[in-house]
Amino acid sequence: MIEPLLWMILAHVVADFLLQGPRMAEAKCEGRPRGYLLHFAAHVMSLALFTHSYISFTMVILWVALPAVHLLIDWAKNRFFPPAHPADAAIFLLDQAAHLLLIFCAWLWAAPQPCAPVALFYETLQAPTGKSLLALIFPAAVLPPLPLVAAVYGYIVFGGAVLVRKVLDLEPLRLSGSAAAQGNTRQAGRYIGMLERALILTLTLAGAFTAIAFVLTAKSIARYKELEHRDFAEYYLVGTLLSTFLAVLGGLALKFAVVNVPPF
Repeated sequence: MIEPLLWMILAHVVADFLLQGPRMAEAKCEGRPRGYLLHFAAHVMSLALFTHSYISFTMVILWVALPAVHLLIDWAKNRFFPPAHPADAAIFLLDQAAHLLLIFCAWLWAAPQPCAPVALFYETLQAPTGKSLLALIFPAAVLPPLPLVAAVYGYIVFGGAVLVRKVLDLEPLRLSGSAAAQGNTRQAGRYIGMLERALILTLTLAGAFTAIAFVLTAKSIARYKELEHRDFAEYYLVGTLLSTFLAVLGGLALKFAVVNVPPF
């Protein structure tokens, strides 16, 4: 059954992007054990939380083994490819692909099955509210699994922020200016980009492609004066197009899942 695989992927997204702050990532890059220990704890807790309904002796082993191998991959990446590497964006994509492949292999090995008492408990508490909200976006009779929707949103909104930042930090696109000014721009741009991808992803799911133009127009109005400078215009265009591409791609992937992935 594919449901536990989706929960495992969602656990990875939460631990890798929502629970891993800049300080933790910096500590890992500098080789400090504290950063790796905190990241390990975040993955263990997230994995146990999202897959506890499949609890078994095998799953308990997986709750420790999977984060441990995850940290080994992170250590190897930081050891051989430091953050200043010219191909940092490509390394990030390869790193995430390796983690997803690891999760897939772990799912095949563990073959998780629902724990009957836990499943029965949640069935008594289950309410139709979540499905009703999803039905507003997916009017079709078959809805995609909730963890799949959450994982895609997490990857596009939060993982996309990391990828876009790494692309914009490439030498040909990097902006000149004071460090303080760049820091303020980055912080604001990060949150704007996250909101932008969430809106475009939702609009893609709803089939409202024309409304995406209004989102991009509103973003451009805020940067109107700065767009007069060619360097910033190119920087802005690359970031916006990449962010839009990721959001539309995520929306189309979920639309594909509506037809091809059975609900649980």
